[in-house]
Amino acid sequence: MGKFFLKLSRTGLLMMLFGAVFVAFAFQDTITSLKAPKSFDDVMEEGAAAGDHVSGRIPYLLDAFASMETWTEDRSNNSRTPKKTSARYYVLPAGDDFIGLKVSSDNFSKASDLVDQTYGFFSGAGEPTVELVMDARVAVMEEELAQLFREDLQDYYGYTDSDINAMGDLLVVEGRSFTAVRAICGIGAALFLLGLVISIFRWRKISAEFRPAKPAAGSVSGPEIE
Repeated sequence: MGKFFLKLSRTGLLMMLFGAVFVAFAFQDTITSLKAPKSFDDVMEEGAAAGDHVSGRIPYLLDAFASMETWTEDRSNNSRTPKKTSARYYVLPAGDDFIGLKVSSDNFSKASDLVDQTYGFFSGAGEPTVELVMDARVAVMEEELAQLFREDLQDYYGYTDSDINAMGDLLVVEGRSFTAVRAICGIGAALFLLGLVISIFRWRKISAEFRPAKPAAGSVSGPEIE
């Protein structure tokens, strides 16, 4: 057993571990990034499914149903105050139903303007002109967010429990930097392969050192004959 552990390369194993973590973190989004993207017009006409790649300008947007905030903590008096809202979740028409849209803080103003212009369009004004553009994936909502979405659909859009259950998994569109995702996945794969090569090299090297030396050619071993 001692020889077994001696043959292992700690460096190689760590590189393989970190590489596997990077790949696991980025793999699904990398697969999504390789899919031909749907436009948001396609989503509004046909709906969406988890794992879809969606890219382009968002033509219409309805009210926000949730927000996510970061906080600043003051340990001197055990209080905390809002630092900034980091994300807002809006209702996006998708086929015959609705899905969520996560908007980051740098697009809050555009999203708010697009909501106003969308309702203006419903009231007879012109088409929205706000350029809210996103490269994104479609994912299943986490439980807490899904509950807020369910409540919003019931309170403001007239959905019943059976209507929402018929929709299946509640979905959200989330912006992604797919270039960064592919880079992380590539780095992870490279780390894993390099760690594997290092581990194999050490295993073979230490195994060779433990292997008994072969007798020289032509030599005879055994008792001497007088």
